[in-house]
Amino acid sequence: MIKVFLVEDEVIIRHGIRDNINWEENGFSFVGEAGDGEYAYPMILKTEPDILITDVKMPFMDGLELSRLVKKALPETKIIILSGYNEFDYAKEAIKIGISDYLLKPITSANLIEALKKVADVIIEEREKSKLLERYFVSYEKYTEFLDKTDYSGVDRKLIEDFLKLGSLEECSSFIEEYFAAVGEHNYKSLLLRQYMTMDIFYCVQEFLKEIKIKSENVPEEKKDIKLLPKSIDTVESTKNYLKELFSFALQMRDNVSNDRYSDLIEDAKKYISNHFQEIK
Repeated sequence: MIKVFLVEDEVIIRHGIRDNINWEENGFSFVGEAGDGEYAYPMILKTEPDILITDVKMPFMDGLELSRLVKKALPETKIIILSGYNEFDYAKEAIKIGISDYLLKPITSANLIEALKKVADVIIEEREKSKLLERYFVSYEKYTEFLDKTDYSGVDRKLIEDFLKLGSLEECSSFIEEYFAAVGEHNYKSLLLRQYMTMDIFYCVQEFLKEIKIKSENVPEEKKDIKLLPKSIDTVESTKNYLKELFSFALQMRDNVSNDRYSDLIEDAKKYISNHFQEIK
């Protein structure tokens, strides 16, 4: 179960959220609530929720200050901000703190559940990666300690996803080279960083293949089995080659799917024209 803690100074709203969501049915455990940040903070440290839902404007300690403290003490906790203020400064500060979502009031139970499930998916994925990292590579703690000493901010998932959707096979090699250049030689020379970076990209590709409905049996073992990954990233060049092959495969599958759909459309068009031509005659 994903643990959720709620901070909201308006009693009616707080109780409404608490009582109108079937937490367990949606995979969550409601572990506590509070009416302001100052009162909430020690409770949050005690319960260590996976997700914190907090209002922005509250007495004594507002939601942004609470979020800063929680992110410092419990960096793995995800935070969803609820706000009645559609102001850029609030949203900008929330992004700087590392907020997972920023929802404007009034908000329905359905919208909040949707936001919670998206954040929960991220948490579950991170946990799986952490387990795999510790099983096949190094401890997650060592990796995070290493990250603190570098200027590497993690895989740019949006860039990866955009290339998978819009890139061409001919661009795979140059894309990887440019991506590594952006990461920085002083970063990618570290085996530890290459391990985590490659694993993160690996998952981006797996999600993309699922999205375009590629069946698992049509994916070669070396393109879907995370256990084979360590053998592919011993050196910088082997890592680049592995990723080029992985992207090339994903783009080939994407193009095949697109061609199949295009062919189906052409066949449907031919049948339509043929049938209507017969009617005209």
